[in-house]
Amino acid sequence: MDGAEYLSRVVKQAKKLPDIFVAPEEESVDEESSGKVAQDFIAIDGSAASLSYLISGRASLTSVPSKQHLPENQKWIEATIKNFEKLRSYLENCKAEGIGGKKTDRILFPQMKDRSGWHLFCVGKDEAQGNVGSYYGDDGDEEDSKDAVEDLPEWRKNGIPPDGNKPSVTILCQMDQVLVRRVLAHLSYYIREGWSLLTPQRTEWLYALLARLEKPIHRDDAAILFGLLKVLTLFRSKLKATDRNTLARLNTLIILIGIFFEQGGGVSRLMTFEEK
Repeated sequence: MDGAEYLSRVVKQAKKLPDIFVAPEEESVDEESSGKVAQDFIAIDGSAASLSYLISGRASLTSVPSKQHLPENQKWIEATIKNFEKLRSYLENCKAEGIGGKKTDRILFPQMKDRSGWHLFCVGKDEAQGNVGSYYGDDGDEEDSKDAVEDLPEWRKNGIPPDGNKPSVTILCQMDQVLVRRVLAHLSYYIREGWSLLTPQRTEWLYALLARLEKPIHRDDAAILFGLLKVLTLFRSKLKATDRNTLARLNTLIILIGIFFEQGGGVSRLMTFEEK
């Protein structure tokens, strides 16, 4: 959870506390009653039990709605993770060999904090037009005039493919870890805000950025990934089981974020259907 959610819980908990605490008298406790006490006790002093209690928001992950929303073969999960690990190793080797380095031809990027610019760079204007009239103009002739082109940032002057730039090896290797984390946060933001959730190009970019994200991840990145995981599991629960292509993309990202990056409580919670 993020800082705002944590502080909100602290405030709510504080309001329930009495003004005066009275220590109970010492008395002998048999094993049966001590077991009950242990079950009812909630630690609040930085212990492991306290940590588990505070992050119990993981219960907000949406369970699998049916068996049809899962892969037919559970070995698909292992294969997905194995292929992902191969890609990570390949990208590491490419980075080590200098691909995307300063001695190569550099691709122009938006500024790191330019959220709307990175959205446009990754998914293209066609998809980003879900926000027409906000962070960029909707006039199709805007970039045709010479003056308009000169006013554009450098990375836009050569135009943007209708479906955005592909997450090529060169682009991924040119990005350092700070930029990888920032762009991942930008794309996650738009997904949480309700943009078209999992189009092929958006999925490709999320998958590619996760492949470049180094472990162990920072707590801020963990919060971003968990927020994204909540949206993905919720969307999966509302999706028709016949939409196999979208389900495959969803389950792939759920596996990587929830299992490989350990944000979802394991396979049993994310990829198992429990009949009620």
